[in-house]
Amino acid sequence: MPEITSYPQGASSWTELSTTDEAGALKFYSALLGWEDDPQPMGPDMGFYHMQRLNGLGVAALYEQGSEEKAQGIPSHWRTYFTVTNTDAAVERAKAAGGSVVFGPMDVFDAGRMCMLRDPQGAMFAVWQPNQHIGSRVKSETGAVMWNELMTTDANAAAQFYTAVFETEAGSMAGPGGMEYTLLKAEGNDVAGMMNLPPEMSAVPPHWGTYFGVDDVDASAKQAESLGAKVMAAPFDVPKIGRMAVLVDPQGAAVMIFKPAQ
Repeated sequence: MPEITSYPQGASSWTELSTTDEAGALKFYSALLGWEDDPQPMGPDMGFYHMQRLNGLGVAALYEQGSEEKAQGIPSHWRTYFTVTNTDAAVERAKAAGGSVVFGPMDVFDAGRMCMLRDPQGAMFAVWQPNQHIGSRVKSETGAVMWNELMTTDANAAAQFYTAVFETEAGSMAGPGGMEYTLLKAEGNDVAGMMNLPPEMSAVPPHWGTYFGVDDVDASAKQAESLGAKVMAAPFDVPKIGRMAVLVDPQGAAVMIFKPAQ
């Protein structure tokens, strides 16, 4: 399990869960992905930011929604962060490209500087300028983030937006059923994907999703169901890519599990 020490600008580097029930979420993801909880106090009367670790290395985090989020009826959801060299400059590029600021920019203690943004199609994401916290120390391993993917109404426009914000490039490949799949690149490497929402998901708003690695997708899907999750898409294969399933955790957050092809 090699430890990651840095991310290039434009790479997805951190993911966190905003949940309506942190105790339930901690129990679910610990059982499913083998995470160890390392709670960090967020401040007086602000609860804890639960860093999740594999073999002592940070892979993700979760926290319980505040009263304002709950009052607005915001469902549990996973959030994707992208590394940038300068948060404020990235925010200005995002606004110039048609994005909007949700909150920030702000410093997070000595961990780094962040801003929550919304892209022109409506998907929320965050930019992260690291200081003491670079992001996930483990990726592309069992129990860690394998991939981040944008489901949107206009993948071509989204690609133009994100490449402008991150000053990077995009590519493409043939996706399931021959549909075009857009790849966001950082320093020449594929770091995230984008695709148009299929017609049967037209009521779903644009969003960034997270795939976590498991050793056996079928067994993990059954385990997740036994732990109170719903299986929204039963395990299926994507040729030459891998096997995956789409779940909704017991608190209502959508999440994908994935095993890459050999």
